[in-house]
Amino acid sequence: MSRAALVLRRSYTGHPRPEDDDKFWKVIYRGLYVGSIAQQQGPSGDEPHWTWTINIHAGELANGVRQATPTEGRAATREGCLPAFRKAFERYLIFIGEEGWAAHVEHMRRIGSNAETKRY
Repeated sequence: MSRAALVLRRSYTGHPRPEDDDKFWKVIYRGLYVGSIAQQQGPSGDEPHWTWTINIHAGELANGVRQATPTEGRAATREGCLPAFRKAFERYLIFIGEEGWAAHVEHMRRIGSNAETKRY
């Protein structure tokens, strides 16, 4: 299997705190939103950490996917999230197959989402 062409884009700019613009990212595959990477603050006194989440709507074809691959994780840095997200995402795609991907595409079409115009 070839590597999935994933694109990382800011979720939005113009945050009320401009320094937070670099803390929220969406992950795009084939022009559609498939997940996010964001910085989160833990309990008071803890260092912030980064989390990643896969958000694919493959319907019943995704049943059991969490036994095959994680769908979320965390790392100390954004760059640390990237290889973990990629590995899990590629396993997810294999698990759901083309039919599951088609279900996600249809779901995104129905809700009118695309990577260029929506905030996630």
